[in-house]
Amino acid sequence: MSPSDPVPGAEAAAFYQEHGWYATGTILPDELLDRADEVIRGLDADHRDLDVPRSLREFLAWPPGEPRPTRLNQYICLQYRAMAELASFPALARIAALLAGSRRLRIFNTALIRKRPGSAEQYAQVGWHCDRAYWATCSSERMTTAWVPLQDTTVSMGTLAVLSGSHTWPDTDEVRALRTAKTFIAEDHDALWSRLESLRSDGVTVDVRQIELKRGQVSFHHPLTLHGSGVNLATTSRNAISVHYQDGANRYQPATGADGAPATYVHDPFVRRRPNGDPDYADPEVCPPVWPPTAPSWPG
Repeated sequence: MSPSDPVPGAEAAAFYQEHGWYATGTILPDELLDRADEVIRGLDADHRDLDVPRSLREFLAWPPGEPRPTRLNQYICLQYRAMAELASFPALARIAALLAGSRRLRIFNTALIRKRPGSAEQYAQVGWHCDRAYWATCSSERMTTAWVPLQDTTVSMGTLAVLSGSHTWPDTDEVRALRTAKTFIAEDHDALWSRLESLRSDGVTVDVRQIELKRGQVSFHHPLTLHGSGVNLATTSRNAISVHYQDGANRYQPATGADGAPATYVHDPFVRRRPNGDPDYADPEVCPPVWPPTAPSWPG
C-alpha cells in the first residue's frame, strides 16, 4: 500500500494534546516496511549492516533458547540501515515534531517488539506503563513515541492499547505511583488493573482505547500516557517498531527512581560526555538528529 493520507496539521496536534495519543492514516510506503520485514526474517543471524557502538551490544541480541512471548530488541535502528530509514522517514519525524510541539528532534532509542502468537503464559501481555517512568533522567516533557506495526494489527493480535487522556490525570500519590512504575513487564496484570479501577472512585476517567492499525499507519503517544497490549491470539507474530523521539532541548538530569536509588537510562554509560561529565543525549552516534531532515547521520 502506498501512502494515501496527507501529513496532519493543527487538528491532529490538538487531538494529541487532549487525548495523549494519535493514529495517522497510511503514511509509510510498502517498500520501506518490506525492507524492515526482511531484516526481521534474518534477525537471529549474527549480522548487522551498521557499525553499532560495541559498548551497546549487550542490549541488542535476543538470547538463545526458548524466548519469552514478548521479545524486545533495543537500538534496532543502530543495527540495520532499513530500520534507520524507517525511524528517520521524513513524514514520520515531521508528525512526531508536530505532535510534540518541537522544532528539532533526535532519536532517543528504538526497539523491535515481537509478540509470539497464541500464548497466554506470563509475559504474553505488556503491562500498563508510561514511557516517562523509564526517562526520569530526561529534562524534556516534549518527548514522544511512534508505534509502527509492520503488519495489519488488530485487537486479537494484541495491538497497542492506551488509556486515553491519562497524561492529564491529576498528580495524586496513586497516579504518580502508576506513572513511575516500570511495569512494561508486569508480574500481576489483574493487580495492576485493580489499581487503575480504584481511580474511578476518585472521579478519574479510565478510558481504554485499542488502536487497530493497517500496515503503513502509525500511532503516537505522549510520555505520560499509560499504555500496554494484550495477548496475541492470532497465528502469526506481531512485529512493531517503537521509535522514541526526544526534542532538541532534552538534556540529562540527575533523578531518583521509585526505589529511591539514582535513576539511569540504558545508554547513560555509553554516550559521550558533556563538559560537566553528564551523559550527552545529543551524541549523534547513539541519538542521531532526524528533524528537520538532514544528511544521513546514522553510524556507518
